[in-house]
Amino acid sequence: MPNMAWVQGGSLLQYSADAVQNVIDLFLNETGERYAEASVRHLPIPVWDANLVLVDLEQEPPRTIQGVFYGTPFKENIVRVAAFVIAAQHQGQNLGSEAWNRFNKEVWSKGFRHVQLEVKANNTGAQRFYRRRGLNVQQELKGYYQSGLGYMMRGPLPPPAD
Repeated sequence: MPNMAWVQGGSLLQYSADAVQNVIDLFLNETGERYAEASVRHLPIPVWDANLVLVDLEQEPPRTIQGVFYGTPFKENIVRVAAFVIAAQHQGQNLGSEAWNRFNKEVWSKGFRHVQLEVKANNTGAQRFYRRRGLNVQQELKGYYQSGLGYMMRGPLPPPAD
């Protein structure tokens, strides 16, 4: 039985070739978007607790990355979710909420009070997830995604629950 957990993601520049390929495959399989190795490695993601990867703690290292949540400072008190994807077999298990709550706690402690992200227009499940957390569509993004229309969503960050 897998023991899935979000762990600190570390520096993307230090990811092994296999780990980068895990991330590339996640995006391709779950979103249809294709990314090059250099694009993944050079995402401007700091090493902090808003940079998370989902792994099975029962698996011997190096563990396969089965989800990513990459948050990055954006402007003043706005943080941006640069990437958030979970492998299909691990969706619907509250793992997305766990990552979001951990992210919220970290960024709130750093003074961020708003969050912004981009989501594919046809990803209605993700949009519901974000709306439940207070985000709303602010703008249509034509040409942002290779495979179709996107939305920029933004909203306030509430104080963390714990």
